[in-house]
Amino acid sequence: MDLKTNLIKYVKNNLEIKKCVNEFNLYLRATFLECYSYCFVPHQKYEDELLLKIDSILDYLQDELNIGHWSEIPNTTRQAFTSVSFMKALITLRRGTDEDTIRSVLKCVDLGLLLGAPLDDNHDLLTQAASLLNKSLSTKSDLVENQRKRKLPSNLDRVVGKEVGSLNCPSIECFDKEFFKPRRPVILKDCISHWPAVTKWLDLNYLLGLAGSRTVPIEIGSHYTDENWTQRLMSLRDFIHRHYLDSSTVGYLAQHNLFDQIPELRNDIRVPDYCALSRQYDDGDDEPDINAWLGPEGTVSPLHFDPKDNLLVQVYGTKEIVLFSPNDSEYLYPHESNLLFNTAQVDPYRPDLEKFPKYNSAVAYKCLLEAGEMLYIPLRWWHHVTALDKSFSVSFWWT
Repeated sequence: MDLKTNLIKYVKNNLEIKKCVNEFNLYLRATFLECYSYCFVPHQKYEDELLLKIDSILDYLQDELNIGHWSEIPNTTRQAFTSVSFMKALITLRRGTDEDTIRSVLKCVDLGLLLGAPLDDNHDLLTQAASLLNKSLSTKSDLVENQRKRKLPSNLDRVVGKEVGSLNCPSIECFDKEFFKPRRPVILKDCISHWPAVTKWLDLNYLLGLAGSRTVPIEIGSHYTDENWTQRLMSLRDFIHRHYLDSSTVGYLAQHNLFDQIPELRNDIRVPDYCALSRQYDDGDDEPDINAWLGPEGTVSPLHFDPKDNLLVQVYGTKEIVLFSPNDSEYLYPHESNLLFNTAQVDPYRPDLEKFPKYNSAVAYKCLLEAGEMLYIPLRWWHHVTALDKSFSVSFWWT
């Protein structure tokens, strides 16, 4: 059975895909319905022009996605992008199923996952499609030798501050009373030894075999406040070869929901039991926001705070972290722009006291986060993070 036929099997309600026709003007509606008919009406004739037509619809939707702030984009527009991305996959596979074609189809589906939104009846459509396409690809060209580790020296001694305490796998009751309720940071040890990721992710060939052809967003530059900072979409394979193994140009897979995009990796981790605690009377969200942080030595997240409680889990590698209480916010000189309101202007390693004289009143907390440990960062606590060597971290945000 061919790939196109197998992909169509994942569709639970093709009429839901058809209803996104309402997102288009009259001209594009006709184009969309022509492409839809080829995908879902039996015995429709394939024409090379169909690829140009489906691309014109995707171009229109991408323009719509780039208008205004991301949070203001209607969900129906993002769902339409999901539907049309899937349709393009079906149309492209009609052209052939050689390795290069499948890779291009997988990239199209990943873009749908990154920019689109899950459908209601066909919620896992693109996730299932991407998994099937990825499994059909050869991974022999991805193989790399075991990495030689290089560790940067720590600079924590340049920061005057208190050491963050640590505790071996405390009970939920202890964590709640001593740290969660009073909002005190702490390093938690011996909490992830049961994770398959602890051993599996050390092997780059495992990651490449599972996700080497998947498209992911990569931050290029020293950190996101740098004027030369940018983001690029590339395959995980290209990221590992261009930026992870060769760190001459800094690249960082940072704060990306990799585990919804690639559920196979989600199977390698577990949500910490501490995330069951909540500050909300309605017990908060059912699931935390889970993000991946994969990069070489030298990656930096500048001093900032997050709006939720955070458990930062270090699967491998070492990171040094400097933290400040929300009570010290005025001493850290947050940026005045709406975009960077949660980011400080002060660099705790090189504070400019002439420009930021109040910084002298701030009290720093600092720690090294080693492999197998997790750091509890209470909501709105400021934190500056530097990777001393190649590392893979997972953050769990919850309320």
